[in-house]
Amino acid sequence: MNAKGENGNGESKAGRTSDKRRVLITGVTGTLGRQLAEKLLYDKKIEHVLGISIDERPYYFEDFDRQRFTYKQVNILKPRELTNLFLSDDFKAHEIDTVVHLAVLHRPEFTSKKTHELNIEGTKVLLDRCLEDPRIRKFIFKSSATVYKVRPHNPVRLTENDDLNFEPDAHPMIKDMVDAEMLCRAKMDSKNLQVVVLRPSATIGRNVHTFYNLYLESTVALRVAGFNPMVNLIHVKDVVRAIQLAIHKNVKGIFNIGGKETAPLADLARLAGAVNVSLPEFILQPLNRVLRAVGMTKFEAEVDLERLKYGCLLDTSKAKKVLGFEPQHHIKFS
Repeated sequence: MNAKGENGNGESKAGRTSDKRRVLITGVTGTLGRQLAEKLLYDKKIEHVLGISIDERPYYFEDFDRQRFTYKQVNILKPRELTNLFLSDDFKAHEIDTVVHLAVLHRPEFTSKKTHELNIEGTKVLLDRCLEDPRIRKFIFKSSATVYKVRPHNPVRLTENDDLNFEPDAHPMIKDMVDAEMLCRAKMDSKNLQVVVLRPSATIGRNVHTFYNLYLESTVALRVAGFNPMVNLIHVKDVVRAIQLAIHKNVKGIFNIGGKETAPLADLARLAGAVNVSLPEFILQPLNRVLRAVGMTKFEAEVDLERLKYGCLLDTSKAKKVLGFEPQHHIKFS
């Protein structure tokens, strides 16, 4: 198979000569999934997008071109539903060759057994099914920089080879992301499937539920006294673009994805309009719980308090060199 994923007869693994991709997006009803689907519909190198989610078809997909976008309600944890998806007329007719897996819940309020099963078992069964299906050429998993172990002696910028957070007392949200990513990494030696893992830094955008996005949306932003770490923010549109590049590039492996804005945490909080309060560490978490109770923040400090103390900047040189990715969007504070 050459760099275009073709055999000696010039036919693709899916049996077509077209270089256009046919993409399945899991978790397509989420903020990132919806934006990715819309972006791909304007991509001339994308032939069709098949979006799936556990939810009923949302109203906002009604404006999507039905010739190029199909929506299916699927629970990937139910073997019959997953099998029916891969055997469906839509899946076979459009000859899906790329899977973008976004159906991983990494919000601190969702840490139930059911969520854990979706994050881990869902990733495993979907990846295994892609490995078994000769039509699927690429599996892209959107991870996060939260998988890295944050500590005071880390290098200024973390590479893809730096330590992950395997601490037994890590927050369940972080454990799930690390474990799901490890499932993907275990299959990267596959000869028939290109497995790609993307690790964006602190993702910012409307309706984005990430550690720093929730922090910067707080009315009162609490900081640990004596600490003011550097933070890199990436716009959700740049995360979409990184996934788009990963779809088209003949690549596999892990890639750090960073954004345009890097600044001290206190400066970012000030620009976001939050009241900036510096407190001793032992007071910060109890006060954070009080602020959540009265609706002044949705941020949960206990998810990873170390990130309020130490920086976690990413070395993105690999993504620039291999994917051709460079951030394009600035963060707008209002």
